[in-house]
Amino acid sequence: MTDSIFLLFLGSIMLYLGSEWIVKGGVAIAEKYGVSTIVIGLTVVAFGTSLPELLVSLNAALQGSTSIAVGNAIGSNVANVGLVLALSALIFPISLNYKLIKRDLWIYLVSCVIFILFSLDGRLSKFEGAFFVSSLLFYIIFSIKMPIKTDNEIEKSNDNNFGEKVLFVIFGIVGLSLGADIFVDGSVYIARFFGISEVVIGMTIVAFGTSLPELATSAMAAYKRESAISIGNIIGSNIFNILCVLGITSIIEPLNSNWGEISFQVLIMIFYGFLIFIASKLTQPINRIFSAMMLCGYILFIYVLF
Repeated sequence: MTDSIFLLFLGSIMLYLGSEWIVKGGVAIAEKYGVSTIVIGLTVVAFGTSLPELLVSLNAALQGSTSIAVGNAIGSNVANVGLVLALSALIFPISLNYKLIKRDLWIYLVSCVIFILFSLDGRLSKFEGAFFVSSLLFYIIFSIKMPIKTDNEIEKSNDNNFGEKVLFVIFGIVGLSLGADIFVDGSVYIARFFGISEVVIGMTIVAFGTSLPELATSAMAAYKRESAISIGNIIGSNIFNILCVLGITSIIEPLNSNWGEISFQVLIMIFYGFLIFIASKLTQPINRIFSAMMLCGYILFIYVLF
């Protein structure tokens, strides 16, 4: 048991470091070409911080624990809002510009509805996974080709260490891969040792571990007064978790999605998506009382699951 807890801890550290390297390198690459902050948050940063969810879900599915793969994606989306956004806004001021996020937030909510429709038969097939991945590719191209007009542009950077930033991305991927494998091994053993449903483990321990990169990145962005990167990271990561994580994983290994087991959690996921809408309509920056309520709601969600 002690060994399994150590694996969870070691895996989380490797996931965190790997994601940090990917984000550091990815943002530098994006800045070199003068990409706007909201696009960086929605694409480069979101993809970098969502890689742990992808790798953990892939490893879990290949090991026969497909419930962890689905639970991880759903749980991470709840954690990204109820934990990452709430805690970041509770510590640092984060401002939400409704005009900047409304398009991508609706894309996320529509993705959630499609996920529900696909899950009703209890299985995510290879075809449904391919649909998700195709939608993701269209979303990325659309975000780059049709940036939001009100967003501020970043000046191009003349970084002489560009090759070093690329190495950050490469080493980050390696760290994420190893960390994901270690983390799944520890979490699956703990789930079976205590007789706890793997769906619950995926939505709690695994989801928290793979959401650490989002938490660190969003908190740092908020600290540096880069609210666009912070909120773009959260919304973008949630979109990637549905379209990329579940899409790629179900293409490789069809996933079990028992609607009776995940219906409550999916509804909470959508509820927290609408909370972002509400937060963007209130006085800015996000009120700390509102942030505390979201965080308490997330803690209650975890308590109910157990």
